Amino acid sequence: MPTLRLASPAVPRLPRTAWIVAAIVAVLLIAPLAYLLFPAGRATAVRSGGSRASATATVPINSPEAAAIPGVEAKTGLRFSGRCKPSIACLSFASQMVGQEAAAVIFSTASPGGRQCAGYTYRSGGSWHFLGAVCGLPGQLSPLVGRNATVHVPGSCANVRDRGSLAGRVVTCLYDGTVVHIDGGPAYADSRLWWHEMHGWMAHDFLIAP
Repeated sequence: MPTLRLASPAVPRLPRTAWIVAAIVAVLLIAPLAYLLFPAGRATAVRSGGSRASATATVPINSPEAAAIPGVEAKTGLRFSGRCKPSIACLSFASQMVGQEAAAVIFSTASPGGRQCAGYTYRSGGSWHFLGAVCGLPGQLSPLVGRNATVHVPGSCANVRDRGSLAGRVVTCLYDGTVVHIDGGPAYADSRLWWHEMHGWMAHDFLIAP
């Protein structure tokens, strides 16, 4: 008897591009499903991201620098950055002077002319607070330790005391326009900063740049 042979069905051959598209679609469908099925991995990723963010912080919390930054930013209109690009004006730390419950934080503005700003801060109730700021050329910022300052009390004189406090004994009174050399400070007492010159302590409010 003659043998019957059935023809094998031909398997259609798909072009290579179709297989690539199918693989991409499969990955796109599987990835969201895995994300939903394994929440533990998602939580770990969030925690890791938070750790990286905190590791990049350069300004200690509750420090003279942290208190000074917002005030100096408001005065200058510049933003603080740990690393200013040469072509962009911004604020960066230059130095600081820490005294008795008070500090002067010096910022570079990275702007034409090389101006700097001093942010004055004080500590009260365990926290640092911003008091004020002055800006000028690096050699003209004052009051700061090691710099000259001018007494500013138009038509009067400023008391110099034997200690940085309103309770201190008045040892002399310096007239408006007198130039003094700051050799100590800052200190904070009685809601104000104090600086020391050769005769004694003077209130910050009575001193300006020469």
